[in-house]
Amino acid sequence: MSLNYLSFVVVVVLGILWFLLLIMEKWELVSLGQPAQRLDNPSRRWQGVWRDVFGQRRVLLERFSGIMHVMMFWGFFVVSIQTIIFFLRGLIPVIPNPTGIFGSIIDTAFDITAVFVVVAALMAAYKRYVANTPRLVRNWDAGLILLLIAVIVMAQLSIEAFQLALTPGVVFAPLGNMLGSWLHHFSYATDLVGLDVSNWVNALGLLAFLVYLPYSKHFHLLVAPFNVYLRNLESKGRLPALDFEDETVESYGIGQVSDLTWKDLLDAYACVQCGRCTAACPANQTGKTLNPKGIIVSIRHNLEEVGPALKETAASGSPQLQELIDRPLAGGIIDQEDLWACTTCGACVQVCPVFDEHVVKIVGMRRHLVLTQGEMPLEAQTTFRNVENQGNPWGLGKDVRQHLAENYGIKDVSRGEHAKILYWMGCAATYDDRARKVANATISLLKQAGVDVGILGSWEQCTGDPARRLGNEYLYQSLATENVKRLNDADPELILTTCPHCFNTIKNEYPDFGGHYQVKHHSEFLAELVAQGRLTPAKGLNETLTYHDSCYLGRHNGIYDAPRDVLQSIPGVELTEMERSRERGFCCGAGGGRMWLEEHQGQRINQNRSQQALDTGASTIATACPFCLTMLKDGIQSLGQEDHVQIRDFSEVLAESVLPVIPPSPSEVSQPKGQ
Repeated sequence: MSLNYLSFVVVVVLGILWFLLLIMEKWELVSLGQPAQRLDNPSRRWQGVWRDVFGQRRVLLERFSGIMHVMMFWGFFVVSIQTIIFFLRGLIPVIPNPTGIFGSIIDTAFDITAVFVVVAALMAAYKRYVANTPRLVRNWDAGLILLLIAVIVMAQLSIEAFQLALTPGVVFAPLGNMLGSWLHHFSYATDLVGLDVSNWVNALGLLAFLVYLPYSKHFHLLVAPFNVYLRNLESKGRLPALDFEDETVESYGIGQVSDLTWKDLLDAYACVQCGRCTAACPANQTGKTLNPKGIIVSIRHNLEEVGPALKETAASGSPQLQELIDRPLAGGIIDQEDLWACTTCGACVQVCPVFDEHVVKIVGMRRHLVLTQGEMPLEAQTTFRNVENQGNPWGLGKDVRQHLAENYGIKDVSRGEHAKILYWMGCAATYDDRARKVANATISLLKQAGVDVGILGSWEQCTGDPARRLGNEYLYQSLATENVKRLNDADPELILTTCPHCFNTIKNEYPDFGGHYQVKHHSEFLAELVAQGRLTPAKGLNETLTYHDSCYLGRHNGIYDAPRDVLQSIPGVELTEMERSRERGFCCGAGGGRMWLEEHQGQRINQNRSQQALDTGASTIATACPFCLTMLKDGIQSLGQEDHVQIRDFSEVLAESVLPVIPPSPSEVSQPKGQ
């Protein structure tokens, strides 16, 4: 190598030291976070790395960007081989340049890869700066990284070409041989100068890229693989519990950046800023200002601003530094209205290629607003009061539950009876007339199949899901503790729910409070009864249906096929899918406690989803969630299409095909028989 050896060593050592110091600085900031356990189940974690890092599974869900990233990602590995050889030969000149078959394989692979990387860089530049993709920010940061990538690849290609011009035939390289044969026509001295210049451009370009990387959003190139390995392996629908027994705690939830876990802070550095989360967010896509990507980016900026101050303030006692530290995330760095707009549907988490966890951070900030600051929407206050006083978000009388078993002709556990299958009615099926018809259809089907079923009756109350998602963790835990005690006393073989929110809470969150049960959603159980032949759809319906995936049944718990299997078992039913379905499904707008809050910005989410359903041309929209049922019903009515489209739970469709006559739903379950 013709570079001045001493100069090369000095530049490389300084560049690498600078890079390592920056890495240490970032790690110190991340380590300011609260403890988190993310090292369990290593085999499953490595499976995710192979699938989502090396296989680029989530990235490939979007074709154009996916292909571009795959070319860039795999090109990085091949270019890295050339980079390692380049630095080794520069630092230890006695190492020979690879020749023969080995050198030909490396150089040929590099030549092919170089083309793909340059094409990928051009695709990225086109998508960001020419196509003006809305979710991508057009700034100099991304452009500089793309430029450095192109410079490095072209410099390494130039090195290869000049080397082959000076020593032809030592290796086979498609582009290198072609360019080298052309450069060979110049003088030996000229080619030597060209090689020297290319070496310096490559060295400085690589070191500039390395040093700039930690300052850039492209730091995710290093952090993302670790973030995928450290991803959440628990149910997406589970939220972490707060410890109210710790008397040293003065603030609950996520008030400042230091309240986040180290994994939350690592998320901020892993963020690609690709905007896929924001493009998938139903709140953002209906005109709300909620921007999931913006929340993650704001956390990163706040960490880099506050992190050094956290280390300095203990020593200096500076009130200015303390004021900077005390500036809250919720309502300070991040607008309160954005936090309350979230439906916790998990679409942002589902599409994130690096497995960032947005929802847990948003709910954490809601917890701080409610429990520490006492700030919340007026409707949330009403919901909390209703749940606390009456055991349900509607605030209707508890006495309604006393007569449910009698009205439906099933067992009442609260009166000392025992049933193998405990049907958790849920507040919607108890107090909402439309949801009560779903419970009626479900119970009728269970009785038809000979299932030993009962309910908790007067023992049942809200699971606490809306309180928890709206940030009132204290109210949730009081409800959960009481419900777990009653469920343990009931000791059912199986708990069955029609509400995905109740299903998710009892199955995934009650174990934290000693409640370990076998829990199934009615879509799973009814699908099993149909498959076993205990329920036989006989009557043909001749209907075209489209099925809406509940976020808490689908994305949070992976149940997509069961309700579809039931619908497709019914003669005459034709199922057509919405453009956004299954994992890509669009929220109805009721999740995260939003069922009880008004929408003050943009279009109503349920209107948007209802229009997506109407676009399929289906005559019936099927659901598997009482809240989705209500939201879509209201959405269809607001669009003036209630006379043309039915909104039904899938169980009602099944009951129409299976049962000779569907018994009428109790009209006034609040009244005992005979009154």
